[in-house]
Amino acid sequence: MTNKKSTRIIYSVARYAVLIIVAFIIAIPYVWMILSSFREGSDIFVKGSWIPDVWRWQNYPEAMAMAPFGRFFINSIATSLLTVAAQLITCPLAGFAFAKLDFKSKKFLFNIFLCTMMVPSESTIIANYLTMASWHMTDTYFAIIAPLLTSMFAIFLLRQFFKTIPDALMDAAKIDGATLMQVFWKVVLPLAKSALATIVIFGFVSSWNAYLWPTLVTSATEMRTVQTGLRYMVDPDLGSEWPKILAASTVIILPVMALFVGLQKYFVQGITKVGLK
Repeated sequence: MTNKKSTRIIYSVARYAVLIIVAFIIAIPYVWMILSSFREGSDIFVKGSWIPDVWRWQNYPEAMAMAPFGRFFINSIATSLLTVAAQLITCPLAGFAFAKLDFKSKKFLFNIFLCTMMVPSESTIIANYLTMASWHMTDTYFAIIAPLLTSMFAIFLLRQFFKTIPDALMDAAKIDGATLMQVFWKVVLPLAKSALATIVIFGFVSSWNAYLWPTLVTSATEMRTVQTGLRYMVDPDLGSEWPKILAASTVIILPVMALFVGLQKYFVQGITKVGLK
């Protein structure tokens, strides 16, 4: 028993040591970005201490004044929330159908949908742009969120989660007189909070970090998002003021970090439950 206990302790220590090392490696770029955002422009690439000799706090207000970031934040928040709302409607319905309903060619259709996950988004971007242009919908919120109205990854994740829900629970609700949609909204969805939180995080981050598609489908400054707005801080003649760009980048990642911290518990639960399946 003593040897087994010692082995478990050694395993736990080794596991946490590896996790700490990996977390430290992942955090290094973020720490460098935040510290460098307070530097003078001429000192950012100077070898030596990461700690700035002079903390230049005005980099942040100056960075926000270099472009209309207020408008960019409004656009990014609006498109990200619309994306999340659309995926919370389309993905649970599709996931529920593939998990619990019986219909012709279900397995074939699901395999076809899975294949779409292997198609790079860049290969369809021209066709998507031509579609938006033919509909005269460029420079609109709908054009920005159109490719993200649904997510095959989210459908797959929810399908795997819904398959863990016992059919007997749904049958009991039907015996009580509930319709199929009532079973879905009042029985199945309340049990899927952790999976839905995972979808919220992935959907929000995908929309918030999108760069190529919003750049292509928008031309008006007032329709730009925060990621595309960083281009306004690069001057081809005078060069880039890297501390201010890093300051703007630090501000831009704050909403994503806040969302993840707020939903972290549900995110871990959702991934764990799907993984156990």
